[in-house]
Amino acid sequence: MQSSYAKNNLGEIFLTHIKCFKPLVAVELGILDGYSTSFIAQGLKINKERWGLNGHLDAYDLWDLYPYKHGNMKEVKDFLDNILLGQSEKFVTLHKGDAFSVYQNYPDKSIHFLHIDISNTGDILRDIMSLWDRKIYQGGIICFEGGSEERDNVEWMIKYNKLPIKLELESNPIIKKNYIYGTYNMYPSLTILYKKFDYA
Repeated sequence: MQSSYAKNNLGEIFLTHIKCFKPLVAVELGILDGYSTSFIAQGLKINKERWGLNGHLDAYDLWDLYPYKHGNMKEVKDFLDNILLGQSEKFVTLHKGDAFSVYQNYPDKSIHFLHIDISNTGDILRDIMSLWDRKIYQGGIICFEGGSEERDNVEWMIKYNKLPIKLELESNPIIKKNYIYGTYNMYPSLTILYKKFDYA
């Protein structure tokens, strides 16, 4: 399992948020080997068993089109089937798709839970917010890999002079207007953005 989330068991954060907020429409951008996907799907399965809720996750990745480290769709599907006792298709659908175009598949205010893990940088956070914000239901959640100073100072972020995620979080006008957020600082860190209700 290649996920950097696994080192500090951040999967439990996904599981807890899914169980507590009970999303029906969940989307994930960036899968790798399916670590976070498995915890999101397990949470949806628990919600089905406990509450009769039919939540589903659409999980997107470029797979072999991504030139760097990437997962294999069949291997991820087999992994999810093993975790979910052969019921993965009830709770998650794996897709090949680009994070900056598949937002068009969803009506505005239709997504309850969105997870982004696509070699995140401050620039990617800015672009994601500009495209996906209107797709998020009021009261919905965006989970974004990164947000800590440690994550902003990893070797490749420095080498390629990437915009820090923390800086973009603190200055992004869409986030300032529409969200409250907090960051779990355990490496690689995970930022949770909650979309505020507009009572106007």
